Amino acid sequence: MDVHSAIVKGPQKDKLQDALGIINLKHYNLFIVADGLGSSKNSDYGAKKAVVAVEKAVKQWRKLEKKDHRVLVQLIHFYWNLLINDSDFEKKDCLTTCLFAYIDKTSKKVLLGQLGDGLLLIKSKGVTVFDKSTDDYNFTKSLGSSKSYSDWNIKNINYDPNDFILLITTDGISEDLVENKENEFANSLIHEMLKLNRNKRNNYLKQLLVNWPTKFHTDDKTICIAWKKKR
Repeated sequence: MDVHSAIVKGPQKDKLQDALGIINLKHYNLFIVADGLGSSKNSDYGAKKAVVAVEKAVKQWRKLEKKDHRVLVQLIHFYWNLLINDSDFEKKDCLTTCLFAYIDKTSKKVLLGQLGDGLLLIKSKGVTVFDKSTDDYNFTKSLGSSKSYSDWNIKNINYDPNDFILLITTDGISEDLVENKENEFANSLIHEMLKLNRNKRNNYLKQLLVNWPTKFHTDDKTICIAWKKKR
């Protein structure tokens, strides 16, 4: 599996409010992207703790016999609240979106979870499935403000471990993508990166985000892309 990522602070912003986590273990892969809400003064901390919370939640959830998705979501909220309560910050000042993709190498299933803005996309077995938030402009679902399972977009998908594409981005990228062209965007990234040595691909993504073509863009940008192609 090829995995590449980049994260950059928005132009003229004082601090980076996005966070990224990539975990590769024997039985599963886990990709996590969080975007702290700009209206919350400590949302950078909230985003970092969202990554930790998802990692801890998945580890505990995997030990259960009945792997209910609702329980996983409850665990994510539990750990995030625990981590924030253990800090000097208030939850209302740490609001963050949370997106993750859990790839189970044994069952050959992918679990996608999204709370708030951003893009989650997977293409496998000739089918493309994606979630792109349609939250109201004045309200973004987030850890710290959302309490209901229904606030999450959850999808469980069979995938071919030898032929798939996974793309996760924060809304600093997803909002600028042409509607229904997300798949083409992922394919074009892979096409360009395959021309490069592996050790240059993360820098390619970083330069793409630094020189993002949309005029007057101000948001942080995070991207994670993973793929495996049949030869």
